[in-house]
Amino acid sequence: MPFGQDRQMFDVDLSCAKCGAHISQLPFQPSGDRKVYCAECNRAFRQSRDGGSRGGFRPRAPRQMFSVNLACADCGKEITELPFQPSGDKPVYCTDCLRNRRNAA
Repeated sequence: MPFGQDRQMFDVDLSCAKCGAHISQLPFQPSGDRKVYCAECNRAFRQSRDGGSRGGFRPRAPRQMFSVNLACADCGKEITELPFQPSGDKPVYCTDCLRNRRNAA
């Protein structure tokens, strides 16, 4: 359905599973096997879940980086920083080699 057009509404006779408010229309046909919530309870849930950020996206915290002095296991390029602490028992790859390995798989 293109943006800006009215969405199809379904006439129902239900009560909100949280607050008990009467629900007369929904933008989907309820299947009966899941609880149904009114618009206010849905809105409150979304805001509590995503901190009220628009679209439900939460900004990511900066990733901790570890200073290292390693050589890439494929090309030998110097690696000075990683988003994890290497354990020493697995090979470490530079960004380019890691991308190539993932694309080849």
